[in-house]
Amino acid sequence: MKGFERLSFWPAFGTHALIGICGSFVVGFMPEAILGRAYYNTGLEPYSPMIVLVALLLGFALNADVGHTAAIWVWVIGFAWLAFGMNSDSRYWYNDPLAVSRSQYIRDNFFGPSLKCSGSECLGELIFTTPFAASVGYSIGAFMGYMKYRRRRNALLLS
Repeated sequence: MKGFERLSFWPAFGTHALIGICGSFVVGFMPEAILGRAYYNTGLEPYSPMIVLVALLLGFALNADVGHTAAIWVWVIGFAWLAFGMNSDSRYWYNDPLAVSRSQYIRDNFFGPSLKCSGSECLGELIFTTPFAASVGYSIGAFMGYMKYRRRRNALLLS
């Protein structure tokens, strides 16, 4: 990791976002596919818990070594991506015969169990909700890793 800890905020932010979102998808896809049957059609399903767990562990492990504050802000990218997806995908909600309102369409297709996905076949969950959840998991793990990094650095300075 030589050189990585010396990155300024924006390059570190981009690197952490790429690792946090894409890396957690790559590493967490198989555990999600295997264990996802246990919570199929429940409230946990849209968030892909195994991918979020992998993101949390990646954030902790990486930021405990490098201590970037930028890693804590990765959730912002996930939130912006989710907001974009909700806005663009629900633009024509009234074409869905099962949707009573735009907010119900968003709840069903982005945050609901599979049986409630109507027009999108739950692609909104995979494309928008899961990256958001992964970015939040990565940010939480990165925060915990940063706290460990600070404690270790402070202990070295005091000794």
